[in-house]
Amino acid sequence: MALGVVATNTREHVPEFLLIVREGLRPGTDEAYEKHESKIAAACARLKCPHPYLALASMAGPKEVWWLNAFASQAEKDRIELAYAHNERLMAQLRPLGKRKEAFRQTLTTTLTTYRPDLSRGTVWRVTGARFFVINVDHGEREAVGPVFESSDGQQFVVASADGRAAADHIAARAGPGSVILAVQPQWSFPAQAWIAADPDFWKSNPVARSRPASRGSS
Repeated sequence: MALGVVATNTREHVPEFLLIVREGLRPGTDEAYEKHESKIAAACARLKCPHPYLALASMAGPKEVWWLNAFASQAEKDRIELAYAHNERLMAQLRPLGKRKEAFRQTLTTTLTTYRPDLSRGTVWRVTGARFFVINVDHGEREAVGPVFESSDGQQFVVASADGRAAADHIAARAGPGSVILAVQPQWSFPAQAWIAADPDFWKSNPVARSRPASRGSS
């Protein structure tokens, strides 16, 4: 999301709220977690999850999975929460699947953050075309390489995106110590149609992308 990092001409609106969920996986559970998340992704695609979200996985150190869910406004956040509650078939699938995830993780944190334009210095929020994210927590006085989001207790997250690993490494070097490079996991995410359209090869493992009708003229 730093200027010029993602190869797309679309400038996206910075969300007012960003819900960040982090799961630290138990050693040796990667394969089981992968299969379980694939079940959740399939249920969300089949039963019409009401809002896009991104799954990200750490590239180094203990395995962490991050989930990003962005809301343009309080009104949208309220509407989406109500839509989840009213989708009884989806929730009937997600509740037990979510409970079973406890066997695979050893830590779980959920943080609702609010956009801080005064600290972000005009940096760009961009998900379309992104394959990697660089997130720096509590960046202090360092340069903001992406939009800054802040929790109610003052914890700050600088969130930048990149379309390749080399660009992500460059952003992480600028962001300084504490930066985490995370790879987008298309197979676990619930993508917006714009994300799929911008990078169809990348998203082809996702059940939402697989369920799209073939484009006219394709064989």
